[in-house]
Amino acid sequence: MSSAKPDITLKLSQLQNLCKRDPQGHRVDYDAQIRRLQSECHILSLNPSAKPPTQLSELIQFAAAVSSSSYDQNTSDDVANLLVCLLLGKSHEDVGQDVDSHFKSLDGLSLPASALTLHKEVRKSCVSSLILMRNKGKLPPLRLLELFYRVMAVIPDKGLREQLYRHIVNDVRNINKKGKRDEKVNRNVQAFLHKVVWSTVRTKHNKDIELDDNTKFATKRAVDMITELYRRKVWTDERTVSIMASGVESVAHNVAAAAMRFFLNIEDKMADDKDREENDEWEGVQEVNYHAHSRTTKVSFKSMPFASPINSEVAHIKIRLYCDRQDQDKSPNK
Repeated sequence: MSSAKPDITLKLSQLQNLCKRDPQGHRVDYDAQIRRLQSECHILSLNPSAKPPTQLSELIQFAAAVSSSSYDQNTSDDVANLLVCLLLGKSHEDVGQDVDSHFKSLDGLSLPASALTLHKEVRKSCVSSLILMRNKGKLPPLRLLELFYRVMAVIPDKGLREQLYRHIVNDVRNINKKGKRDEKVNRNVQAFLHKVVWSTVRTKHNKDIELDDNTKFATKRAVDMITELYRRKVWTDERTVSIMASGVESVAHNVAAAAMRFFLNIEDKMADDKDREENDEWEGVQEVNYHAHSRTTKVSFKSMPFASPINSEVAHIKIRLYCDRQDQDKSPNK
């Protein structure tokens, strides 16, 4: 009786693991999945609002993860261009290589109509994958800033907006950690946010200014972002104060009110944050763990805060082996 033919079809999770172990040995399989993703993106660009295939989100995450961890920068750039085109609801073949200029050429903070009708699951997968590639250092921060800000302003998705806002703030904070401030990135980000805020200020050139809901939301989030970065002592320079001074003159009442509150009580909030940190540090010093050096037993292990079925499986095995070893040492037969 002949044996059954083995199944050589690999799941994406298995292929991702194999590409991580042997990138060049599985480059052909990786390229096949990328061509598959390109085909799916082209089909979806014909009808962005259509329900995507079941495995499209998994395929997007696979492409982002493998290209960021297993292959060179050019491969990551190709995947990033593909995902940006998909986020815009466009085909990579139609947009070409200069993807970024395609949405920057649009007026204000608008996006193509195809991006507005894109299925929410596809949009969420693209954003998460691009954030993953940025966190792994495969994408420069300025490349995603304006795109993400446009998506945050135009797409009325509360969860997506909060995710993009948190990413931008945390990205700026990580860029400006102690000892590695990037002033070039700071100037460009501040210039972009200043442009957003200034678009709501009435001047002699735009006396009859009319703001839509997207512009009001984007400007309010810009003021909130600058306030948070100033409060966390990331941006405390003159450029930051100048942006907030422009916000005071905004015709959007909620933007002007937020900018005024910044000048009225931001120093008090920073002082409260400092006092809270000092109190938390002092309370942490005062706490004494009387059982820090005590022998761990089965009974004491069950009362530990991490003793849960999800988090303590490995620790429970170690404690059980340790207790068994102690019981063997006390055994009279030894």
